[in-house]
Amino acid sequence: MSATVAGSSPHVADVAVIGCGIVGLSAAFHLRRRGLSCLLIDARGPAAETSFGNAGSISVGNVMPQSTPGIAWKALRMLANPLAPLKLDWGVSPAYARWLLQFLWQGKRDKVVPVVDALNAINTAARAAWLDIGERIDAGDLIAHTGYLHVYSEPETFARGEWERQLMRERGVAFDVLDRHQLRDLEPDIGDRFQQAVFQRDSLAMRNPGGFCRRLFDDLVAGGAQPLIATVSSIRREGNGYRITSDRGSVHAGRIVLAAGAWSNRLLQPFGVKLPVIPARGYHLMYPQQDEVVRRPTLWAERYMVVSPMQQGVRMTSIKELTALGRDPQYALIRRLDPEVHKLFPMLSGQPVAEWAGNRPCTPDSLPILDRVADEQIYLATGHGHLGLTQGPISGRLIDQLMAGEATDIPLRPYRLGRFTGRG
Repeated sequence: MSATVAGSSPHVADVAVIGCGIVGLSAAFHLRRRGLSCLLIDARGPAAETSFGNAGSISVGNVMPQSTPGIAWKALRMLANPLAPLKLDWGVSPAYARWLLQFLWQGKRDKVVPVVDALNAINTAARAAWLDIGERIDAGDLIAHTGYLHVYSEPETFARGEWERQLMRERGVAFDVLDRHQLRDLEPDIGDRFQQAVFQRDSLAMRNPGGFCRRLFDDLVAGGAQPLIATVSSIRREGNGYRITSDRGSVHAGRIVLAAGAWSNRLLQPFGVKLPVIPARGYHLMYPQQDEVVRRPTLWAERYMVVSPMQQGVRMTSIKELTALGRDPQYALIRRLDPEVHKLFPMLSGQPVAEWAGNRPCTPDSLPILDRVADEQIYLATGHGHLGLTQGPISGRLIDQLMAGEATDIPLRPYRLGRFTGRG
């Protein structure tokens, strides 16, 4: 992969896509099919951030937002438990204090149900979008039809999940409630303490999230997209488009898709836009490759820990650390969960061979922002939080349809920026 370096004559394209994770690359994929020239701009190259290190579950059955009724008390209990997933980076807590209040407000029951409907709509549409893009770039070998398994170690937690299961039934989500024996038919090596489970049948699994994104990036470049591995410092209007200044020079584009995750806000300041998006850092540990220990992404509900089989080995992901950009990762948070992963899968062997941390771009209501900046040709695709991998390809398709002025596959109103400003 070679980086395009902008010199004295700026590169020109119909669209500049800033951010080469799964969301931005999916948007570029659809825009290129429409015949538009694209610049692919990223500071570190394709899938170098959150799209690399996720749990690998394409969770089309997930309908629940992060903030739900009773979340305040639940969060306090989590903060008192060193093994719980929620962590606060107190050193920068003023940076996310307002966001946290919005998050708690979104947990009211009357606010949750519309979000459930919106999550169900975009996640249901995600499955076909994933299979389509995988087929078109010949990457079907990286997509596994395994479903997504949620397991419970405490009967009380499973019982409290009935409201979520009822919401899933009402929306036609394909899932099965499993007893101890049915669970072990799917995952024979699961730990003895796990007696109940929920299996989302239609969910898919990604065997190498970073590898898929690199394959998509290479396909786009082979088809004529221009790569620019550079850090963008500013965007400003120029003529009928925009001048994008970076540490590798400047480029010009008629329109912009801003899919830079938690880094998007900095570039929007000149346009008077402030997104309610903060970085919620997640972590993973990689264990050596071992066949059949775990066969599909498996979530331990009480720990909010996911263990997934990958091409590179077995991945364990966890932690939601509210923080700010530029803060050093606290890898001790994920390392302390190493004994816990062996409770979930006792046959897992070996010590972790790699660790990773990345910043998920999170909104208070757990819905992405898919919209156009008012009076500008700047299109927003960020805020996907824990579901960025799931929603990437469908978000790219929706942004493409929005830019073309076409009817979108699903209504965009729930994902508009105006929901945070009272403008609908």
